[in-house]
Amino acid sequence: MIAGGTVLIVMIVRSGAASQTAAPSALYPSNYKPVVVQPSAVYGKPVRLDLPSLGLSLQVIDGYFNSQTRTWTLTTDKAQYATITPEPNNAAGNTFIYGHYRRNVFANLHKITVGDVAVIRTSNDHLFTYRFRSSRITNPNDVALFSYQGPPILTLQTCTGLFYQNRQLFTFDLIGAR
Repeated sequence: MIAGGTVLIVMIVRSGAASQTAAPSALYPSNYKPVVVQPSAVYGKPVRLDLPSLGLSLQVIDGYFNSQTRTWTLTTDKAQYATITPEPNNAAGNTFIYGHYRRNVFANLHKITVGDVAVIRTSNDHLFTYRFRSSRITNPNDVALFSYQGPPILTLQTCTGLFYQNRQLFTFDLIGAR
């Protein structure tokens, strides 16, 4: 008798739970899909790069690759945003900014330490804050950074080596966007 009563209670509880979960769907049409609010992506064209730990604040201008001469546009006093890469954003991709190894551009970039911050201001007044993760030296023909797919990161590049024949890539992870 006790076992029979327990089975009856379990059956009542299960049928009540089933009716509680089934009832709401009866209130909506069969093609009803709840609205899921996704945060809007924040993005913008970079116009300023600040590296506070290095006391560096640079204007950022558009940079272009000339496929015929296989060269990038460069200036002696500004950083350049590679327009073939994603703009700074909070969704995905690798924003690539490069500059000369010159005193007033990226000559001191090699002094950055893990955990230091980079801030990018965009033309539409968004601020993107990144934390320095690592750097690596590569040759000028290494184009792997252009195939990156993943969370938003920032890569800064300058020349390195005895004759500036190599490239040093500095990778930063996004920590905030507003």
